[in-house]
Amino acid sequence: MKKTSTERVTVDRVKCLVYGKSGVGKTSTALTLDPKTTLIISAESGLLPLRGCQIEVWEMEGWEDVQNSYMELLKEENQKRFKTIFIDSLTEINEQAKERIVKKDRPALKGQDIGKVYDDLMTMQDYGLLATRMTRMIRAFRDLPYNIVFTCLEDSVKDELTGAISMAPSINGKLAVNIAGYFDEVFRMVTKETDDKASRWFLTEKSEKWIAKDRSGRLDRMEVPDWGVVFGKISEKIKAAEAA
Repeated sequence: MKKTSTERVTVDRVKCLVYGKSGVGKTSTALTLDPKTTLIISAESGLLPLRGCQIEVWEMEGWEDVQNSYMELLKEENQKRFKTIFIDSLTEINEQAKERIVKKDRPALKGQDIGKVYDDLMTMQDYGLLATRMTRMIRAFRDLPYNIVFTCLEDSVKDELTGAISMAPSINGKLAVNIAGYFDEVFRMVTKETDDKASRWFLTEKSEKWIAKDRSGRLDRMEVPDWGVVFGKISEKIKAAEAA
């Protein structure tokens, strides 16, 4: 057991999740990061918005690549090279984890009675394994000594008690509504139409219609989707707390 005090609580890295509709510009926000110290872990095929920039990319072709990338980021040489890891996207990694379970892990269970199974469908046991793996993966990357940014598509979630519909990250199961607990910052990215112009924003406060949070307490309700600005505001809060 480690005993400490709230006076010693410090944050030197920012852990973020940004989610939104397809095409809203989540991937493009990587352009606001320092290309010399940023690594993109891409499980998507949509890197076209980043063409021409000089950011290193590790492409994830399956769940094994996700696991291997984590092991690489534990190495001291990479911790010296990179400050921010931009992971695009959590939704696609979720699909890679499902594919791994159905095509590789389930065949290893032959001989066990898991009910009628179709090759491309998940069982209840499969979803339980998926939830465990995704939760462990998110926590593992979050706890790495880098700024961590996950992107994710959004989906509608229905409250079974009230029937209310809200927007949340597009991930299977209860993790979709519980995921905010694993991050300091959770933003919903949206497009606003004003004066015949479209502008993009991070929504940093939750509402009845979407999930969001700003643990730093430093951000405005709506922020320009610029990670330099966001990290800068949070860093100012951290420095002020440390100087107090």
